Amino acid sequence: MSTSGEELTCEDLKKVLANGKVTIIDVRKPAELEKGKIEGSINIPVDNVKEAFSLNPGDFEGRFGFEKPSLTATLIFHCQMGRRGANATAIARQLGYTSAQNLKGGFGEWVREEQQ
Repeated sequence: MSTSGEELTCEDLKKVLANGKVTIIDVRKPAELEKGKIEGSINIPVDNVKEAFSLNPGDFEGRFGFEKPSLTATLIFHCQMGRRGANATAIARQLGYTSAQNLKGGFGEWVREEQQ
C-alpha cells in the first residue's frame, strides 16, 4: 500500500474495505453529506472528534449508534478535500488510536476515482 502512515489513497481504502473490518469516519458537517458519502461511513464532524473519542464506550454507542472502536482498530477519517480529515486523524492519534489514517484527497478524490 502506498501509505505514509497517517494517510492512505483511495486505492488503498478500496483494498482495506475488501479485506475486512474498518471504520470510516466522515468528519464533514451534516449539510455536506448531501453531496454523497462513502458507503458505511459514520458522520462525526471534526469539531466533535475529540469529545466523541474521549467518551466511554456506552456513551459513545448511545450517541453514535455503533460500538466505540478499540485503540488498535483501523480508523479512516475523511472530509471533502483532506485537511479536516488530517486534523481528525491527528486528534485520534493523540487519543491513542494508533491505526488512524486520513483519506488523501478526501471525499472529492473518492468521487473522482469512482467516476473513472
